[in-house]
Amino acid sequence: MVHIFARSAANACRGIRFVWQRQRNFRIEVIIGIFVMTATMLLGFTYMEVVSILVAVSVVVGAELFNSIVEELLDTVEPHYSVHVGRLKDVTAGVVLLLSLFALTIGILTVIHHYTFVLE
Repeated sequence: MVHIFARSAANACRGIRFVWQRQRNFRIEVIIGIFVMTATMLLGFTYMEVVSILVAVSVVVGAELFNSIVEELLDTVEPHYSVHVGRLKDVTAGVVLLLSLFALTIGILTVIHHYTFVLE
């Protein structure tokens, strides 16, 4: 049982490494996420504030992984340029962009709340 889990975890790590090596945006989002999480902990954010930021960061990183899955799948199905494939890739990139903007909004609101609460 442990051996099966270890093999599954190794496969998952290989997939994440694959995306890390090939997707610049994934690397940027992970690095920003690590920076933001470190900052929230160093600046004394509350437990719930840190959890809120962690959820927002996780959603963006997860969406980027999903976007990478869709891109790989579409490139496999249609290796040549296709307007339809391009549209689908644009839509999944749009999902990542929107979720990133929502995460940024959550971050800004959390920082405002934190410093408003601290100053009162």
